[in-house]
Amino acid sequence: MRAASATAFTVILTALCAAPAFAQRYPFDRTFETTAAPTLDVTTIRGKIEVVTGARGTMVVTGEVAVRVGMNVPLNAVEMAKSLASDPPVQAIGGTIQLRPPADATVQRAVTVSYRVTVPPDAIVISSSDSGETSVRGVGGAVQVHTDSAAIDLAQLGSTVNVTTGSGAVSISDVSGALSVTTSSSGFTGRSLKGSVRVRTDSGAVDAVLTGSAPVDVQTASSAIRLSGLAGGLTVRTESGRVIVDGVPAGSWTITTGSGSVDATLSGTTGANLDVSTGSGSVTVADLQVQGTVGKREVTGKIRGGGPVVHITTRSGSIRIRSGA
Repeated sequence: MRAASATAFTVILTALCAAPAFAQRYPFDRTFETTAAPTLDVTTIRGKIEVVTGARGTMVVTGEVAVRVGMNVPLNAVEMAKSLASDPPVQAIGGTIQLRPPADATVQRAVTVSYRVTVPPDAIVISSSDSGETSVRGVGGAVQVHTDSAAIDLAQLGSTVNVTTGSGAVSISDVSGALSVTTSSSGFTGRSLKGSVRVRTDSGAVDAVLTGSAPVDVQTASSAIRLSGLAGGLTVRTESGRVIVDGVPAGSWTITTGSGSVDATLSGTTGANLDVSTGSGSVTVADLQVQGTVGKREVTGKIRGGGPVVHITTRSGSIRIRSGA
């Protein structure tokens, strides 16, 4: 009983001592005059990263140093936080504004540094965090984002975008340039994607709406894939995820699955040459006249006079092809 009471007292005392420290947050800000197309290079460990656009020629960094709570947090964490906020790891190197987490490992255990940065519209953004959420909006330059396990939310981007994450969900909308997304186990949701799209994920589902005619290339290991608004070439590959695609086959389409079914809607009036087969499932063609061979597990031939090749194969999944509006 005494040992249990002593343990409970220690836990309560630790919580009471940690509570005031948890409330300690120390803001800071820095303003930099920038040249044309400056680069923001920001890295955090646990801290959030938020990037928005503002006036040309100026980059404004608003940061916050928060005291952490935990058994391994140094006793002088508050003093460390105050010191870091007075002299934050922020510097200008040529045309690059560089933001970093604390360099000292003890200070890293003591605090979390988050950044909110207002950049010029033509800025280039490079960001990296292990577990801090990342948000970037309105940037006209190239954007590169990496997290280990945190969510990524990007919107209204005017150039190329490259995203890598381990297990953080990825949401991206309104991108004009080429987009590349690589994840391990997180899903990807995309809307109003105008440029080419390349997605690689192991177990995260892919759901994207395209508004351009650039090619799309998606591969997953075991996740579902849903793509709509297609108007160009398409390459899709998955082992066990269901595939649903909708669009105009203005370029060749290649869809390959292991055990996942395929539902393809061929919209518009563009013709195509079908080359469709399944190992042990079935093939159904609805509302489309095929000039060629139509079997239970294989369909080959022209629709609407022919055009780009639509090649769909699966080992054991069923395939359904239909006409769209």
